Amino acid sequence: MNPVRDSKGFSLLEVLVATCLLGVGIMGLATLQSRGIRGNDLANRTSQAGSLAQDKLEELINLGSGGAFLSIPNPNPFPDPNNPINETGGSGGIFARSWEIQNATPVSTSQSITVTVTWNDIIGQHTVTAQAYLTADGY
Repeated sequence: MNPVRDSKGFSLLEVLVATCLLGVGIMGLATLQSRGIRGNDLANRTSQAGSLAQDKLEELINLGSGGAFLSIPNPNPFPDPNNPINETGGSGGIFARSWEIQNATPVSTSQSITVTVTWNDIIGQHTVTAQAYLTADGY
């Protein structure tokens, strides 16, 4: 037998270990990437839902600023007739929007307006709420 003299390079075992470590690292990065994409999607949907809630809240405030709207409290949530709505408020999306108007305390001449937007995804149900108080003089 010839003794191995001053061998250079990597053995097969070293290459296999390095390949396994590289594979574990790549799988970890793939998991982080998919979680990042899900997080970005949730942030995007939350932003869209917030815009939908704010738009409806401003619409209701504008309707009620004349004072006539205040005489019609609605303690039960009123669903948007276009539900489910998309990110622009048109029908055919994933968002469900509703609003309710209640008498606010301690000021008896004021109303509390609450707009709620909900949607479901693979994580579960999400909700965004916008609220304002309106008096006979405006809010």
